[in-house]
Amino acid sequence: MKFSTKNRSGKASKSIQVETNDPANAKFNLKLTGEVKKFVTITPAKAILRGTVGEKISQVITVVPDAKEPFKIMNISTLNQGDFRYSMKETEIDGKKAYEFLIENTKTSVGRYLDRITILTDKTEHNPVTIIVSGDIKEGVFKIN
Repeated sequence: MKFSTKNRSGKASKSIQVETNDPANAKFNLKLTGEVKKFVTITPAKAILRGTVGEKISQVITVVPDAKEPFKIMNISTLNQGDFRYSMKETEIDGKKAYEFLIENTKTSVGRYLDRITILTDKTEHNPVTIIVSGDIKEGVFKIN
């Protein structure tokens, strides 16, 4: 049995059916319950870039490692590379090391996109950390008096 804790935190449980060679207990359900520790907090959970063609559209996403298990970012990549750009800087929030991502739309035409920023850390058991980026760029509205 496998139980993925990716993108989960708090109480988690999984049930399985166990088959044995014991005639009195040939089959029974086994429920495993535990607490999943939060490895990272991403605020807001994803970047949503909405606006009009030619408008400056950006959002800041904060990535805060758990204080008990801090990590270093080793590599950052994107899936499609074309509709947005990002920059990252180390910062501190409430005395904890954190990373701020400035995500800026670069799409110059009407349309939508969906992409992700993939972050690899020195804590390989928790890799990758992912930031979803979605864009919805509409045609500008012009007023004539």
